Amino acid sequence: MKKTVLLALLLVSLFQIKAFSQLMIANLDLLSEFKKTTTLVFMPASDTLKHQVYRELMEEHWKITPLEFLSYSQYTEYKYKKGYSYMLFGDDFINDGTMFSSYVYFELWHWHIDGNWEKRRKTQLARMELYPDPETTFDPSLIYDYRYNTEGHIFNWTPGMFKNYMQLINRFVSNGEKRTAAKPELNASELKKLKDKTLYIPEYTLEQHNVNQKSTGFLDAKELMADYPYPYKVVSNDELSKLITESTDNLYYLLFVRSNSDKYLAVMEGHEGHFVYHKHTPQSFNVKRADIKKLAKAIVDAN
Repeated sequence: MKKTVLLALLLVSLFQIKAFSQLMIANLDLLSEFKKTTTLVFMPASDTLKHQVYRELMEEHWKITPLEFLSYSQYTEYKYKKGYSYMLFGDDFINDGTMFSSYVYFELWHWHIDGNWEKRRKTQLARMELYPDPETTFDPSLIYDYRYNTEGHIFNWTPGMFKNYMQLINRFVSNGEKRTAAKPELNASELKKLKDKTLYIPEYTLEQHNVNQKSTGFLDAKELMADYPYPYKVVSNDELSKLITESTDNLYYLLFVRSNSDKYLAVMEGHEGHFVYHKHTPQSFNVKRADIKKLAKAIVDAN
């Protein structure tokens, strides 16, 4: 077998350690316990204007527990205090010298106390997978340097997308609705609207990466959407974010997240924030024409 093929097979195997859904909701049997907490959010003490929009979105869309905003320097002071839950970034990087896995995410958790505080355990209620650029993939701890303004290093992170994620997490958790790994979604009544409504495609969706996580260029939008006979428009993340945050009516966009070697492709409704379509594909690194063809068929079937 050629060395290049061996390398490709090895690199694919590196990303097979574990898989999460794009948005996972769990441990809701402890929801009543969680609701008694105050949720802490840690933000930089400096550059507050840069991060203010995220704070305002949390305050607007988070309804389950009281929120308290602290500086990052206070994290160690509050990490082990009773009565608190936490909404913050996380990362996992496992490397044994021959294979590795890499994840960055945004999570909601609290300490579950089973009789004895000393035996507390971290209990995660929500985990939102982030799609990092190659630099962050190979050093996921960089997420703590970016803070809330990720400077383009996280593709599925803008004020608009964050607004929708906050709406989703708040709704799923407050309704006691669990989401298991790679849960499919298909809302036929919403999906049929795409025959006439514009589907916004963020530019990053077109970028192609190889198994080394290196960019191989951008796929032409006409090629990607060749089997999609409905209205669509390619926009930058900034343009899409503005459309979402200023929306007063239904708005639909393609949301692509690659976490490790798992591909999540969704159609998101951007005004109220819910999945219209969601599909998981393991061991896949890019959005392909075949993915869009499946979406187009789902729209046909919904009508």
